Amino acid sequence: MLKGLIICFVVLFAQLAVLHVIDARLYNAPQDARQTAVTNNTPLKDDEEDVPS
Repeated sequence: MLKGLIICFVVLFAQLAVLHVIDARLYNAPQDARQTAVTNNTPLKDDEEDVPS
């Protein structure tokens, strides 16, 4: 039972190490490599301003 518990913890820490490496590679990548959505919000014009007097 103790052997199985030790193997379980070894596998757990190995998975955490692999996820840490993947996470570090993703978040330390240059900003240009990531796809970011850029939205430009333009204010809507009032209809009253468009009506000629």
